[in-house]
Amino acid sequence: MIDNNMKELAKYIMECYEKAYEIHKLDVNHIIDNKITDINYIERTLDNCLVIYTEKGFYLFLKLLFYYSDIDPEKSYAYFDILKEERKEEYDDYIKKLEKKK
Repeated sequence: MIDNNMKELAKYIMECYEKAYEIHKLDVNHIIDNKITDINYIERTLDNCLVIYTEKGFYLFLKLLFYYSDIDPEKSYAYFDILKEERKEEYDDYIKKLEKKK
């Protein structure tokens, strides 16, 4: 019974992450497509993306972070530092993938 409840809970959490991803994907695309430079809006969206603990959420965060790095390189480095701390494994994997593309 506990295993079944845990599976249901895990399924529900993943569904919540997927819904959050879909919502924040709209924000990220809106910011990038419209070349928005409102730092508060961008940082709020980055914060929202950072807590989507899925690969899609991680790449959404990176997409916006790379956009933000052109607007405010110094502040974007702080987000890279947060990313390295909170998601070290994913960050390392992403860096390896980038290095392979070179």
